[in-house]
Amino acid sequence: AMGRFWRDASDAQRDRIVVEFREMLVRTYATALLGYSGQQIEYLPVNLAAGETRVTVPTRIASSSAPPIPINYRMSLEGDRWLVYDVVIDGVSLIANYRSQFAAAVRRDGIDGLITALAGKNSHTGQ
Repeated sequence: AMGRFWRDASDAQRDRIVVEFREMLVRTYATALLGYSGQQIEYLPVNLAAGETRVTVPTRIASSSAPPIPINYRMSLEGDRWLVYDVVIDGVSLIANYRSQFAAAVRRDGIDGLITALAGKNSHTGQ
């Protein structure tokens, strides 16, 4: 999500960004997922050729009162485990979304400013 600014960050800044970004993702999306109830998750077929190390897993969340929401999980094979590196919800990539927000924050306030902003959001549990 840091894009080209990752190269400019010190090791200490990178560590803080990872901690704060992870906390924000868990807090934001875990809370959102707790609101789901009664919806069905449909896992669609995956096309994975032998030897591929990246794949998109398409799913849809369906409820009786709304059209299905497409969610694609972009995954990468790391060792013997598949890890999610991006989630695309209804055509919007979380990585692209955060990269845009982070770039604006870094241009405005620098890398330390971004870290401070993320930490501030994480300290307010109701947001």
